[in-house]
Amino acid sequence: MSLSPPPSPAPQDRLRGRLMAEALGRLLDRVRGSREVLPHLAALERGLLAEGLPALAAASTPALGRIASQLASLPLPEDDRPLQDLLHRVMDSLEARRAEVSNQPFDIEKTVVIEEMSHTDFMTIQRAEAPTEFDDGRSLDGRPAQPR
Repeated sequence: MSLSPPPSPAPQDRLRGRLMAEALGRLLDRVRGSREVLPHLAALERGLLAEGLPALAAASTPALGRIASQLASLPLPEDDRPLQDLLHRVMDSLEARRAEVSNQPFDIEKTVVIEEMSHTDFMTIQRAEAPTEFDDGRSLDGRPAQPR
């Protein structure tokens, strides 16, 4: 089994990414220190220069959210097509990822389960006389019921 290198981006994706990076760079160059204050945009600029549009797909969802927030906070010229295209692609990608997450089925292993308890049980726990299992024999740490 041989591992093949990842496919290289299409030439138009590299060119579009480079145009977006250059436009973003010009915007960031307007204010000294902007790359330090907006590190996600600085990283996106470098990624677009190096990889083209696949840099957007490689960004994690939280990073994409920060990129969208930082980009939306800047005064983007309406006549700068590469920047407007970048903003739309970032927002579309973020929206698609959030929709994907909301369409996932319920997973009990990734969800906190809250169970009701009586006031008496609560007071017992408060007094540090806590039981080690529920009334039905299940352990408080999630292990199955032990035979009695």
